[in-house]
Amino acid sequence: MKKTALCVILLACYAIITVSAEEYDLETYLAMVERNNPDLLIRFKDIELASADVALARSAFLPKAGVQGGYNRNLTEQLQEMAVASAPGGGELIRKDVRTNFDNELTVGIGISQVLFSAGAFSNYNKAKLGRAIREQSFDAARLAVMCAAKKLYARAELALLVVEIRESSERFSLEQYQRVERRRNAGAATEMDLLSAEVDWRTKTDAVMEAKKNAELVLLAFRDLAGIPHSQTIALTQERTELPELPNAPNLGDILANRSDYRALLLARELSDIDRKAARNAFFPEISASFNYALGGLYGNEDAGNKDFNSASFGIMVNIPILAGGARLAKMKAAQVEQEKSIIALSQRETAIESELKELQLRLEEAQRRIESAFRTVETARRAVALAQSAFTNGQATYLTVMDAQDKLDLVWLNFANIGFEFLSAYYDWELAVGVK
Repeated sequence: MKKTALCVILLACYAIITVSAEEYDLETYLAMVERNNPDLLIRFKDIELASADVALARSAFLPKAGVQGGYNRNLTEQLQEMAVASAPGGGELIRKDVRTNFDNELTVGIGISQVLFSAGAFSNYNKAKLGRAIREQSFDAARLAVMCAAKKLYARAELALLVVEIRESSERFSLEQYQRVERRRNAGAATEMDLLSAEVDWRTKTDAVMEAKKNAELVLLAFRDLAGIPHSQTIALTQERTELPELPNAPNLGDILANRSDYRALLLARELSDIDRKAARNAFFPEISASFNYALGGLYGNEDAGNKDFNSASFGIMVNIPILAGGARLAKMKAAQVEQEKSIIALSQRETAIESELKELQLRLEEAQRRIESAFRTVETARRAVALAQSAFTNGQATYLTVMDAQDKLDLVWLNFANIGFEFLSAYYDWELAVGVK
């Protein structure tokens, strides 16, 4: 790969340089993507939600307490005729209207409850913790995928800007040739057909430059959006590449599976199906809880009865034993077993897919390397052909069309070489993602 180093540098180092341009090398751009990408921000919020679910499930094991207070002000008096005395020596009882309510009634109570045993609460807590772990692995897999897309987009932006440079160079060459033919035409050494052909070729190259610039702006628009860069900011790509990466060795599948976040998420999903099955079985177990209540209060504002204070305390244990559920618990156990079997199949399927993906990427990299070496030789040949054609044209041994044909072929092989370089980098970044490179 070392013999292609010069061409790789030309491919990678082109940038739009202006006074106000913001410079981005690959590391800086990846850091911005990781910090500002909206998809990653949303997935990070999912982790925060999962943490809240864990806290909610944990709360089932903690005691619950409440305080309640009340105050009543009675605005009317309730009277009841009652015997208060008897006449001396016997006879009729002496009756009097006695007030039975109080002006002020004040009560304060506190209640505490605690779950002593709940198999369902244990299952929910374990599910919540595992769910958070799955979201963390999913976030890591999404982050690696976004980073891979960012690397490929950076390389695509380099390619788009290089295409602009190649098109502009071709347009300048065509303009120079047109001006040379025009001078030769004025001197009577060229035909009008040669002059018209040169003008058409120059204007065609001008259109190609405008098309290349439009495509580059579209790529840079996606480049900005992925990292949250303002659209008004001018971009300068400053990444330096001395040579393309070497072909990676065939990795061990077991090591790759251990590094893949998406595969680890599937492993956790299988564990989650195990917990679901246990949770369905736990529905047959009783739930035990305890409670303690204490209250105190006072009745005030009754001249007949006087003030009264009171308090009460109670402790209780409640056992909830499930007996019949209409077959719902058995159905849940069966559904959990089926989900467990599905997760095992999904794991096997994913292993096969990862192995096939690695083989495909290895073939892509090997093919791209062979094509790069071939394209390098073709570029050198085309550059030599352009130099010979220009010399022959200057000496009157070739026509203008010969020069332009040689230059057009050089432009094509340059573009082909640039595209192959991008394909190699794209495949290499896909390989990094496939093997779980952080």
